[in-house]
Amino acid sequence: MPAIAVRFVRFVHSLLVLLGALALLSAPDASASEQVVSVPLAKGASISYLLTQQDGSAPRWVLVMFPGSAGDLELSQQPDGTIHMREKNNFLVRARQLFVDAQFATAIVDAPSDQPRGYSDAFRASPRSARDLAQVAASLHGRLPDAKLVLVGTSRGTISTAYVGRALPDVWDAVVHTSTLSSPARGRATPLIGFDYGSIRPRQLFVHHADDGCFLCSYEALRRIAESGQYALITVHGGDVRGKPCEASSHHGFYGRDKVVVAAIKAWISGQPWQDDVG
Repeated sequence: MPAIAVRFVRFVHSLLVLLGALALLSAPDASASEQVVSVPLAKGASISYLLTQQDGSAPRWVLVMFPGSAGDLELSQQPDGTIHMREKNNFLVRARQLFVDAQFATAIVDAPSDQPRGYSDAFRASPRSARDLAQVAASLHGRLPDAKLVLVGTSRGTISTAYVGRALPDVWDAVVHTSTLSSPARGRATPLIGFDYGSIRPRQLFVHHADDGCFLCSYEALRRIAESGQYALITVHGGDVRGKPCEASSHHGFYGRDKVVVAAIKAWISGQPWQDDVG
């Protein structure tokens, strides 16, 4: 086949994959309800999560999400249903409504009540954190017994996806790491130095911007991780930069690319054709 014909066929295939993925986001709008759920822990502590679900749906997957930074969201809900939450510009927080449809719900996890400064890197990697998430998973299964759980983290939240994904292999249908801390440095993200992603039993997806400028998140280092274990990788291009390199309003947080990134992640989770290069 002539080279120009091969290029055309590849272009058409990529276009069809993109259109199929975007179709997951273009269904007629349906209202979604949000509820802050508090789960009791040992010694009088508790951990809360924000459940976002399309009204009347029976989702096949619940995405259990760890935002970045310290993850101290200070979740609360007023009697009129108004949600109070910090870190509203975080990729997973701001894009949660894009993830939610008849098949997908989201559960954004707050820091435990006895961790007033939020998640330290060491706490994210601790057995205690895994035990807390086991309680969150049990709560979700009680509400949505037929749904599969997918663990999703971004930035510092990928320390949690690594360690909790490994510690609770029978809980997760899949583990998704976005903007992974692939190049720990300056005493930060040390739990991920030499981490063995092969020790995580559920299927894994990495999502990373090719131009992520955060010093902890080298794309080349992440690509080597993905290639070494033959893990699925979605590479993101383009978007906008309106903040510092490690902040959510930059390539690090897929700013300006939320819809296509969410569509590709949902397609991969659901076993549909998915776009591995989002440009």
